Amino acid sequence: MKVCEIFKSVEGEGLRTGLAAVFVRLHGCNLRCSYCDSMYAVEGNDYRQMSCGEILDAVRAFGVKAVTLTGGEPLLHAGVEELLRSLSENGYKVNVETNGTVPCKWRYPGLFYTMDWKCESSGMSDKMQLENIATLGADDVLKFVVGIVEDLKETSRVVAELSRIKSCAVAAAGFSRSMPHIFVSPVFGKLEYAKIVDWMLSEQTMVENNARFQVQLHKVVWDPDMRGV
Repeated sequence: MKVCEIFKSVEGEGLRTGLAAVFVRLHGCNLRCSYCDSMYAVEGNDYRQMSCGEILDAVRAFGVKAVTLTGGEPLLHAGVEELLRSLSENGYKVNVETNGTVPCKWRYPGLFYTMDWKCESSGMSDKMQLENIATLGADDVLKFVVGIVEDLKETSRVVAELSRIKSCAVAAAGFSRSMPHIFVSPVFGKLEYAKIVDWMLSEQTMVENNARFQVQLHKVVWDPDMRGV
């Protein structure tokens, strides 16, 4: 697999915000988002080829059981299933950060997905499919990165539609509704935080589905352009 970097830091967002984790960043992506902050992992040749065993050894050296697999888009890589299975079998709790273009089909103990829905300001909203976010379960995360007012409207629409799909799918089976955790994150330096929060509090769809506001913690602690954090 093409590995851009492996490092230890704290989770900057999502369910494990602030928790120490080892980040495995794979190289290559099928999207070109307008606000991408890791283009070095998308284009060029800033990577090295590593086997699953080599990645596991590098992760083990940090002595941390939380692992975040990111990119680029990690689920595009041949061999990623072997890596996820190996990490799980070795007791690691794995968060897979994925861009919304690939369904989440692998389930192993300790594994959960953090999937993006790319809104209008990303320039990639036409690549999104409801079928993919519908593969998320109650332990997973659906993240909306918002940069313009239109993104807020899109977020509300998508959450409402996903809620409807989930409700219909589980009603017949007699299960409780299995919505993922919903997070809303601002594009760094764009929409005012207060404007997003005020909208979330006033938007019943977001309130009913327990949506949470977040900022990218690592950009608060360190220089926003710093790598390896």
